This record gives sequence, structure tokens and C-alpha cells, in this order.
Amino acid sequence: MATCLWCQAVVKVPVTLRILLRWQVIVPPKLCTTCAQRLQPLHAPQCPQCGRQQATATVCPDCARWADEWHNQAIFPYDEAIKAYMQQYKFQGDYRLRLVMQPYLRRALAQIEYDVLVPIPITATTWQTRGFNQVTGWLTDQPFQSVLTVPPARKPRPQSSKTRRERLAMPQPFELVPQAATVLANRRVLLLDDVYTTGRTIRHAAAQIYLGGAKAVTSLTLAR
Repeated sequence: MATCLWCQAVVKVPVTLRILLRWQVIVPPKLCTTCAQRLQPLHAPQCPQCGRQQATATVCPDCARWADEWHNQAIFPYDEAIKAYMQQYKFQGDYRLRLVMQPYLRRALAQIEYDVLVPIPITATTWQTRGFNQVTGWLTDQPFQSVLTVPPARKPRPQSSKTRRERLAMPQPFELVPQAATVLANRRVLLLDDVYTTGRTIRHAAAQIYLGGAKAVTSLTLAR
């Protein structure tokens, strides 16, 4: 009997005559129909720089204040469903839920041109308490490079506990690992993070990646 990874409801596995005749392996869905329908991807129009879903395809006020040409793509709006998902997966540590988003990330990555995929790292303290990086948990068959690190001495507060003003004022939290330049030099780098909120974290990461010699840096986030 299969159960939904998200709500643990019983999931009905469709079995057709065609599947039986072809001796196909029956793979139960990860989510029940109700939970699957909660996930509604972003749609146009969006801000061309950060991916925010809005009424027009113009640069949003947040990006206008940044006054740069950053480009972020996102998969979902940061709505109540994604907030509930992140609460259970990231903050309650339900590692099984990584499987829910893996297909969405796989499809999104297949549509982006890049040379090196760099996930945003977590602190050593978070590793000790949570036990996993929520971003790398989504990556199964996609190669990535962990060239960014958060030095223990900095120990930044979790972004989720900060106000918008505190996020924007956050000092540089990242450093490049030794030999990062051998991976990044003259390459197109795609940063991967969970949620784009103010864009401060992504831009801090990009600044370090450029110091490593990258030719171009863009980003993909699960939600915006």
C-alpha cells in the first residue's frame, strides 16, 4: 500500500490492462491527488529579473531598487502550499519530502544553459541540527560543485528569522573553498537556492563566484 509523502494519505495506484500486458514496473506516485494539486507552478506574466509572478511582465519594484541586471528563475510562487512544504521539509527535517521536488528541479535544470551548478551552502550548526542541506537534497542525478562555504566564525542567523531590512543589511556570509577557481574560471555558473526573498543571499553568493573567475552567474530557486 502506497502513502502520500506529504500527508500520509493512502495513494491509489492506477493499474491498467496496458501496464499489465507490458509487464511494466508499477511506480506509485509520491503524492496523493490533493497534495499534487496544491503545487501550482509560476506562470506568466513575471518579473523578467527575479521571476516574481505579477500583473505585468515588467521589472518589479524590488529589482528596480537593486538597479542591476540579475536573472533568477523560479518554479513556484512562495504561497501557502510551498510554505507548508518548506516547514515540513526544511524546518521539521522530513527528508523524505526531497523526493517531491526532485522531478520539478530536474525539468527546470534541463531547460537552463549553464556549465557549473552551485548550491547555496548551510552553516555547520544547521548541519548538526537538521542533518542535511535542503537544496542538495533535491539533486539526484545532477552534478554540482560545493565551492561556497559559510565560515564557522560568521554563524549568520537563519534568513527565516530576519526582517526584510535585516536581510538586505546582511554582511557577506560566504567564502570560496580552496581551489574553487579551477572549477569556476570562465564558466557559466547557476546558483541554486530554495526561496528568493530579497535577493540578498543570491547576490552575496554571486559576488564570491565572480571572484573565482566565473564568466556569468544566474540563479534558480524553488520559489519566489
